Amino acid sequence: MSSSTSRPPFQVNPRLLKPGLVLLCVGGGAWLAGALLSGTALAQATWRFIEQLDESPAEIANRRFQQMKVAAAAASKAWNESAR
Repeated sequence: MSSSTSRPPFQVNPRLLKPGLVLLCVGGGAWLAGALLSGTALAQATWRFIEQLDESPAEIANRRFQQMKVAAAAASKAWNESAR
C-alpha cells in the first residue's frame, strides 16, 4: 500500500534550539558542581562522625556478629530441647 499524501518535513527552529542547548549545558554543569560540593560535604561529615566513635565500625560489626552467633546457637538449642 502506498500513500499518495506526503508528510511535511520535520523542522526545528534553530533560534530556539541553540539557546536551549546552551542553557541545558550550563544547567548541567551547575548541577554537577552542586552534586560534587554536596558529596564532598557529606563525605567530610561522615569521616568526622566515624572518627568520633568509641569503636570503629568494623569492631561494632564484629561484636554484633558474635552476638548473633550466640543468639542463633541459643535459639537452636532451645528449639531442639522443645522438640523432644
